[in-house]
Amino acid sequence: MAYRHSSWGRSLCCLVAAWMVVSLNRVLAQAPADGEVREKFVPIQVTEVAPGLYFQYHHQESNNAWLVTDEGVLVVDSRQHPKRAEELLAAIRKTTDKPVKYVINTHAHGDHYFGNAVFKREGATFIAHRDTLRMMQVHHGAEMKRRVGYFKQTGFDPADVRLVPPDITFDDKLTLHFGGRVVELLYVGPGQNPGDTLVYFPKEKVLFSGGPFSKNSWPNPMFTPSMSNWVVMLRKMAAMDVDRYLGGHGDIGAKQDVLNEAQMLADFDAGMRAAVAKGMSPQEILKSAPFEKYRDVRNYYRMNLFINSYHHFLTTGKPQVALP
Repeated sequence: MAYRHSSWGRSLCCLVAAWMVVSLNRVLAQAPADGEVREKFVPIQVTEVAPGLYFQYHHQESNNAWLVTDEGVLVVDSRQHPKRAEELLAAIRKTTDKPVKYVINTHAHGDHYFGNAVFKREGATFIAHRDTLRMMQVHHGAEMKRRVGYFKQTGFDPADVRLVPPDITFDDKLTLHFGGRVVELLYVGPGQNPGDTLVYFPKEKVLFSGGPFSKNSWPNPMFTPSMSNWVVMLRKMAAMDVDRYLGGHGDIGAKQDVLNEAQMLADFDAGMRAAVAKGMSPQEILKSAPFEKYRDVRNYYRMNLFINSYHHFLTTGKPQVALP
């Protein structure tokens, strides 16, 4: 029996074809490697997560925290450009007029330390892990190139950025007793990056994680020397005496959010290893519509970059950006 296409049937076929094209384009989107930001606009939000402890959530870029004490202010990360750091300082000034005494750089990505010069001007002392210092020293130029598109997009002058290294470095743990508060800087090995520093506020049961954890956000794997260690690190973080997790990106998280990222990275690792074992190229992996269940996670549009970088790691044994 012959089948006769109705106009409704033709319309349905067209809709399905269009959906397939849109879906394929979404998967195959080629994000530039120049740092241009394509995230939706979400207004910057400041939350007092514990008495005197503030979290600034900036969906399009990176997050920050600061602790106000009787002796002054401790800031965690300094934003992506001195102009952004001035905005951060203005937000801090809405909560206190006390001097900024310390700045902790959790890792060596430019969006977390390119604003250091503003706080250097304010007289702050900078603290970071020794591997973060080394990564800053060796890869600062590459970090600048990685953000050329961001500077063009915002109109910020890259010449305003200068490398301000930490004044104090540590190896495994550094405890600050500051204005009657306790802040613990912890290093449990590399996760996303060599030098990943966890900033723990034990009394407040709050952890600022910098690079390793970002709620509902794909992290960049081009720096990690061990994805398996990264996953273990996240599970250790989830087991800590912590109620609120402040990521380098994404909003305030809970334990389940940390475990969700651990599972996402474990799935990414397993999927990439299986594809590389089949001899697939990065483009072939991308065309296979990879990791579709996570496509609504922030930063998915950069999946082409993530696949390229982790393919490099799996085929060479070295991250694209490594600790010297």
